[in-house]
Amino acid sequence: MTLGIAWLRTVGGVRELVITSDSRLSGGQFWDANPKIMLLPRSDAILSFAGSTSDAYPLMLQAYNSIRMHPPASSRALDLEDLKGHLIRMFKHSRSFISGLPHGQKVPDDPDALFMLSGYSWKNKAFRVWTLHYDRSIHGFTFRPAKEWGGQTAGSAKLIAYTGDDDPVQAAKAKLVSLLRDRLKLAEGSFDMEPLEVLRDLIRSGEHPSIGGPIQVVKIYEHANAVPVGVYWPDKKSGTISVLGRPLMNYEKTQWGVLDPDAPARAYPAPALDNAASEYHHRQSA
Repeated sequence: MTLGIAWLRTVGGVRELVITSDSRLSGGQFWDANPKIMLLPRSDAILSFAGSTSDAYPLMLQAYNSIRMHPPASSRALDLEDLKGHLIRMFKHSRSFISGLPHGQKVPDDPDALFMLSGYSWKNKAFRVWTLHYDRSIHGFTFRPAKEWGGQTAGSAKLIAYTGDDDPVQAAKAKLVSLLRDRLKLAEGSFDMEPLEVLRDLIRSGEHPSIGGPIQVVKIYEHANAVPVGVYWPDKKSGTISVLGRPLMNYEKTQWGVLDPDAPARAYPAPALDNAASEYHHRQSA
């Protein structure tokens, strides 16, 4: 029911982490205006999900609340590397309160949910992405780090991670390889916005009913701030601006710029947190 992609974008020596997803929830109907990316109550990290909302939404909301209840986590004194451990412990703790199981069942069903924690680590001065997944052998969630692609030429680096249903994920991987090969970037260079182009085309194709709705985009910058970027959907000419999957109402405004999915390298920035951050944000979003 999801296709989410996170990758490290490098343009002109400036780096940012881009996290994207479709916006469709299904279950007897399609609801194409739902957030699958959550900005956490600390500026350097986000949590996104794939899977059943009955499992994912409670855990995501508790993740948000647990960070607020733990001052080192909310202040960022707890580095991103350590935050993932806090979230895994919180997931296990939250699920310990499940009761009322069917007769004869001793433990709850395995959760049908997959999470992706993305952000900037001040300890390592680097962007990080982990997939948080349930491992039935330990009866709890564990993590898997995103790794750079192998076979790259010297000075090249590509970091990317996927969440979602197997069919659209495999289709996205194949389309990305084909796109990079056509642009002579398969073994050299870094990602720009090619993964977003892949997500855009897969949603528009309608070949995978489990994904749909507006693209949602969050960027995390090296100044450790995450911002939701607006997207013209389905395109700039006929679409409205969507933020985190929902088209804005006519009196709502976005503060962080708007991206044209058919010219995805272009974004239109708005003022950032302060003058210094604003200048940096403008350079990164240009």
